[in-house]
Amino acid sequence: MGQDLNGAAGNIIQILANLPDFLRRPMLQKRLTEFFGMSERDRQDTIALALSAAPTIAPAKLSVLVKTWLEVLAGFDAAQRTVIFSVYCKQILLQPESLQKLNFQALTATFLSLQGRERLILADSFKEVLFSLPKRDALIALIPEPSKKALGLV
Repeated sequence: MGQDLNGAAGNIIQILANLPDFLRRPMLQKRLTEFFGMSERDRQDTIALALSAAPTIAPAKLSVLVKTWLEVLAGFDAAQRTVIFSVYCKQILLQPESLQKLNFQALTATFLSLQGRERLILADSFKEVLFSLPKRDALIALIPEPSKKALGLV
């Protein structure tokens, strides 16, 4: 993956993170809807770029963006959440170093700041995908303990 693409993805993420919520939310809604219409290869490429770019964003900005993304994602149906979590899990297994660069403490706090119903919906969808993966133990090993606890994995 080229550095230019990673830089472009980082710029897009930075722009989205800097938008006010009333603009960021509909843009993320539109991007997620588009994601579900992509081919499997395009989905994988999109997630690979997002994972590569995420660590280049300041943790506070990334948390704002992730929170909005999670809130929007919780509003989609279970099948769509399964699709996106599945692509993320598979891509993380291909590039585990992407997780090592993320501030999991901030991201876990972001997840915990969601409404209880949203947390439950997202955690259940994530666990459904996780437990269907043949290499789930490898993925679980990459997740820090506090994050596992927040997701109900321990």
